[in-house]
Amino acid sequence: MQATAILDVEELLADIVPGDPKVLYGVSWEDYLELTKNLLEETHIKTSFNRGILKIMVLGFRHDNKSRFIHDLIRQTSLILKIKTIPAGSMSLISNRVRKGADPDESYYIQNYDRASFKRELYDDATDTPPDLVVEIDETHKSEDKFEIYAAFGIKEFWLYDAEILRIFELSETGDYLLSKNSLALPILTATVLTEFLNRSQREDQFKVLLDFQNWLEENK
Repeated sequence: MQATAILDVEELLADIVPGDPKVLYGVSWEDYLELTKNLLEETHIKTSFNRGILKIMVLGFRHDNKSRFIHDLIRQTSLILKIKTIPAGSMSLISNRVRKGADPDESYYIQNYDRASFKRELYDDATDTPPDLVVEIDETHKSEDKFEIYAAFGIKEFWLYDAEILRIFELSETGDYLLSKNSLALPILTATVLTEFLNRSQREDQFKVLLDFQNWLEENK
């Protein structure tokens, strides 16, 4: 366990390697905000903050490849079914209201397509609309804390890929995430179908897998 009062960015990042997240305890909200501002252009670094616990992770190839392949599946679904989507990537989500924050692996505006935030500065839940869908890849870390964080933002849909299984969670009226068979924003997509194509992408030629997915969409739309 490590405690910190003032965060030195260079020192924090000096010994972080892909697959070995750094966890700091007793971090102030103000220090987290300052760190996040300093990391705005560092797209290979992700952070999360909840209850004074700061997690910092450097993305590796396998993690990023799975994340981008999920993006390809969503983009193809959007184009073939003509459903408008705006990808927001790892947009830093910041809530001064509940003092929580996270950088999802992928995020999308779909139902709220027309309310997407294109600001260069940090997201602020006092003025901005949260994305409709967030995605997390648990390659070498666990995302249990993300359920509480994303629920606090009111994000309606959360995809979590862990141990070669993609699970879809939908935010309930009670504020808890419940398992769902289908995507809320893209109903044609099921957890089973997404798991199948994502797992194939790690064993087979990814271009061919994407073509097969495109054919599946055309047959099932």
